[in-house]
Amino acid sequence: MKTTLTALQIEGNLLAPDMTAQMLEGSIKGQSPEDFGFNKTDKLADEIATAWGDAKAYWAAFQRALARLDENNTATSITRELWAVPLLQSLGYDPVYTATAEVVEGQTYAISHRAEEGENKPPIHIIGCRLEVDKRPPSGTPRLSAHALVQEYLNKTEHLWAIATNGFRWRLLRDSSLMTRLTYIEFDLEQILNGENFAEFGLFYRLFHRSRLPEAVDDADKCLLEYYHQEALQQGGRVRDKLRDGVEKALVQLGNGFIQHPQNEHLRQKLGIIPHYETEITSYEFYRQLLRLIYRLLFLMVAESRNLLLIGDDVEKARIYREYYSIERLRELAERPHWRREGFQDLWQGLRVTFLLFDENWRGEVLGLSPLNGDLFGSNTLSALDDCAIDNYDLLLAIRQLSLYQDKVQLRRVNYEYLDVEELGSVYESLLDFHPQVIHSQGRYEFALVFGSERKITGSYYTPPQLVQQLIKTALVPVIEEKLRSTKDKLRNSENNQELEKALLDLKVCDPACGSGHFLLAAARCIGKELAKVRTGEVEPGSEPLKLAIRDVIQNCIYGVDLNPLAVDLCKVALWIEGFPGKLPLTFLDHRIKCGNSLVGVLDINCLKEGIPDEAYKAVTG
Repeated sequence: MKTTLTALQIEGNLLAPDMTAQMLEGSIKGQSPEDFGFNKTDKLADEIATAWGDAKAYWAAFQRALARLDENNTATSITRELWAVPLLQSLGYDPVYTATAEVVEGQTYAISHRAEEGENKPPIHIIGCRLEVDKRPPSGTPRLSAHALVQEYLNKTEHLWAIATNGFRWRLLRDSSLMTRLTYIEFDLEQILNGENFAEFGLFYRLFHRSRLPEAVDDADKCLLEYYHQEALQQGGRVRDKLRDGVEKALVQLGNGFIQHPQNEHLRQKLGIIPHYETEITSYEFYRQLLRLIYRLLFLMVAESRNLLLIGDDVEKARIYREYYSIERLRELAERPHWRREGFQDLWQGLRVTFLLFDENWRGEVLGLSPLNGDLFGSNTLSALDDCAIDNYDLLLAIRQLSLYQDKVQLRRVNYEYLDVEELGSVYESLLDFHPQVIHSQGRYEFALVFGSERKITGSYYTPPQLVQQLIKTALVPVIEEKLRSTKDKLRNSENNQELEKALLDLKVCDPACGSGHFLLAAARCIGKELAKVRTGEVEPGSEPLKLAIRDVIQNCIYGVDLNPLAVDLCKVALWIEGFPGKLPLTFLDHRIKCGNSLVGVLDINCLKEGIPDEAYKAVTG
């Protein structure tokens, strides 16, 4: 059964979502009583229950004091003295107030506390509960929000992990100088305490206890939080590799399911595998349609898990979609341990109806669903499969390959909510190693993937994140900095936010071989962060203004070309998910992400049959 953690928010994959369940079960390293500094005979559950009792008592006293406080008071003193410090003490800390601000690279960092005595101990910054963690105080001092202050301090020093809190929201932050995305683990303790949510408090205890953070600067990379983070990164890599395997197996399962179904004689005829019939559909075209079907499924899994499909808050419409049309419903069926081949194919017919909700006719408007359309969801893009049948068994087995993966001895569910959209592209690009074959031998039709050379011929390679970040740093960041500097010079250094916004949104980024959009996504995030900084005045803008800014950048600044039509589809999908524009279909990116050859600039290859025309060699001015 899926547990929903309402008071926990993980940004930037600091922690794998599955780990929270493992912590609560105690099935991951660092969850025995000795790991928290208790005796082997002590029960961790009893210690957490004691801390919970203490927390409720501190909270009640804090709330009474807060009610008596003048409404203009930021409540910094009582947040620290009556609530945050006592709570930290019950979590194994001995917090020490830092009276003097530390100076790093000419900037001052007034971090309020250390985990205990000593400047090498983990930083803890506590502000008043009437201030927000990710917004600067209205007074304008200090110069940064609590989150930005701690994040910048971590990025500039040897410290690896820290805590920032306003008493209500508690954040674990990690050095993220190599990341462009917002990263933190946050618990809403106000919600946990007011809602009497003991289970989530238990998880908070297991992540925020003193034994989780570094002892000091020297051993920062050996602490439990860092172990969990590195494990999360490795797990992400394993999920990506397993998903690649799953997609490959699902393709073969679907291919055979369609080719071998008794009702699909017309498909076998079109493929030319029945003697005396001419080939109408090549095995490669058939393969492309299977791949498109897989990507429809993957896209809907991601969009459903992130609640991107429903426009508005109509609970009844959401229920109807979830129970009768969603891919989640098929995932749950596929994940059941026992089902067999019974000769029915109603699930495929139902899935086709789901796809119709999102095509250019947008029937899904009745259920409050986003329009998708585009090449991926257009009504003519699965023409070879639309009038075919496939057994429920084959369809569910293919969905099972996309839904579950084997991790050591355990079957795990792919968590599409936290899957980076870049992963969809890496999965696709790994499939370029294969070439599809449809064969007929000994009265049996078979679809297979064999190693081919298309990747080499087309020069299609997945760009690793490290290289993308380096490209962003050397090619895009200087352009952004120059744009902002020249705009400020024109304004004679006055901060006219509208002009700065316009300057950023006037930037144009084009990738002439964009593949599935890895570089374009990173560029959108990079410009988006600068835009959110201008709009909010924050060095580390919150997730909502950041998402809005990225969406605006995708709609104004991003362009791409690729020779492969499926890569173009995926690029649009990735940008749509990242910048989710609500009621705008995938086609809103059609004039920005184009299929074509940016090297030759020829849309119709037939015009080259007479040789390259002389006009092509004329020098172009400028």
